[in-house]
Amino acid sequence: MQAKALRLLAVLATVAVVAVMPRVASAAEPGFLPAPIWGADIRTLAFSPDDPAVVLAGTSAGQVYLSRNGGATWENAGAALPFPGWVVGALRFDPNRPSRLWTALWGVWGSGQVAFSDDLGRTWAAASHGLPDEPVYTIALVPGREGHLYAATRSGVWGTEDGGGSWRRLTAALPEVQKVTSLFVDPSLPDTVIAGTWRQAYRSDDGGRTWGAPLEGMVLDTEVFSLTPIADRPGEIWASTCGWVYQTVDHGSHWQRFKQGLDERRTTSFAALPDGRLLAGTVSGLYASTDGGRSWARKSDPALSILAIAVHPKRPERIVLGTEGSGVWISNDGGEHFQRASEGLTNTRIWALAFVGPELLAAVDHAGPISGIHGSSDGGRTWNGLFAPLPTVLDLAVYQGRAYAGTDRGLYQRLGQDWHRMAELGEQRIEQLATDGRALVARTATGFWELKNGEIFVPLPWKHGAPRSAALLGGALWASDAQGVYRLTAAANHTIAAPAPGGRLDRLGDRLLLWSASGAWLRGGGLDGEWTEIAEKPTRVLPTGDARYPAVVLEADGAKLYDRAARAFRPLDVPFPARDIAAALVRGGRLFLGTSGYGLQIRDLPELLPPAAADETTSSSNR
Repeated sequence: MQAKALRLLAVLATVAVVAVMPRVASAAEPGFLPAPIWGADIRTLAFSPDDPAVVLAGTSAGQVYLSRNGGATWENAGAALPFPGWVVGALRFDPNRPSRLWTALWGVWGSGQVAFSDDLGRTWAAASHGLPDEPVYTIALVPGREGHLYAATRSGVWGTEDGGGSWRRLTAALPEVQKVTSLFVDPSLPDTVIAGTWRQAYRSDDGGRTWGAPLEGMVLDTEVFSLTPIADRPGEIWASTCGWVYQTVDHGSHWQRFKQGLDERRTTSFAALPDGRLLAGTVSGLYASTDGGRSWARKSDPALSILAIAVHPKRPERIVLGTEGSGVWISNDGGEHFQRASEGLTNTRIWALAFVGPELLAAVDHAGPISGIHGSSDGGRTWNGLFAPLPTVLDLAVYQGRAYAGTDRGLYQRLGQDWHRMAELGEQRIEQLATDGRALVARTATGFWELKNGEIFVPLPWKHGAPRSAALLGGALWASDAQGVYRLTAAANHTIAAPAPGGRLDRLGDRLLLWSASGAWLRGGGLDGEWTEIAEKPTRVLPTGDARYPAVVLEADGAKLYDRAARAFRPLDVPFPARDIAAALVRGGRLFLGTSGYGLQIRDLPELLPPAAADETTSSSNR
């Protein structure tokens, strides 16, 4: 376990033992708290076998949430981040020991683990000895055989007979069984195991010792996401795949595909209700069938991407959906109507932040029907629940008291509380918005546009390569491409000598920031300025809009806040991988971090000097 943790430290910048021994901040440290912007990327759901009011949810960023009211509201099951940097791919209650909960974990950059909890996720213990250092996508337990588990990994199927104390590879003789993403143990035939891979499915009838050829009737290159039995019909199993759904009635020997009415082929989840209805979760909504799968009808908002479905047999009218980005949705009438039930879930992606006067704007991305700009009038403590649905927001800026949003499908301006697309830029991808309070420039993949007279954007002359970044400083537009740094004015276009010609530029107050993987530098806005190095080998630098603390610097081993007055860095003790910080702002003695998977994190900054006059251009995003 220790050797594995050391390998993961280099790969993931987090330690594997965090999964079983969560890091706890000192009580004396000012800590980060998530803002109540409710939402989550729910990858798995599990009802307690004995209690239909108890359900757990695992996320793509390592959170495990617990609900004691059937999914209506949520809280952390234990530590706020038991598995930071991991995807909780599966939660399974043990049929032989119902109080034990198992989880499968996989890292975005590799590695994986199996762990279990005997207290509903409050604490965890590892059960991975002998598993390879690779993702574990899911697990399956064998009814009637305590300690027998199967793990689905990148290299195939692994098995244990001692509760995870030791594992062995079961598909070594079949190297084509790779990236196993679903597992099923037949309750009526406990020696029968089906493994769904990223291309097809295989079956073993002897507990995994030998495996048969790909299952008959399934199309090659069909990833199998889930395998679901029909409780009162032994031998009937449904597979949800990237090519619609399949049924078998003979324990998996033969399969038939169904797709009529399924407008979306990528079917990521499945459930069978006691009354015979079938539910198929797709990346464009939930579908139901009342005729055994022969036809399907959509039952939810098509903007929902359904990654998990949970139904408790003691309360079948309540259906809980785990979605990509938009959290949990619940039906209390058997699937006829759904409502969002995400209070307590903070696994959102916040890619851009801005203050418009006292109002804080946060861009929530990749969250289905709740994607868009959310607002708070009290510094993030509460949110009004209203938001502007927009395409994926890449940047926010405030110019002359008005907010602008650069998205992957155009530039938007807020008029009152409504957002309107600027027609002159069409649906171009707006990668950055740069402003110094006197001008506003939008950067696209090919060039720049400037706002004229506060009314219309016009293209600016640009004769260099694809622009990487832009900053307005000293009456000039500073820009970079892969080859150089340039200073553009109405009268001249100068190539500027720079320590990192292909780096990225931002404005930090009255200074110009240049950063790349080799370092970060500051200089004035004139032609003859000199570069002063402030950091070595950052992975990213995020301006905060504050005079004293103008930037958060991300490095391989953490994050630091630059203190301009002291010309020094303050380490930021973030409780999640620093690589996932996407935006930063400092305002009113508080630090705001937008993250990819941990929501909007806020903390007070001690020992701040009296705040300077508010800068209306304060905004930050992931660029």
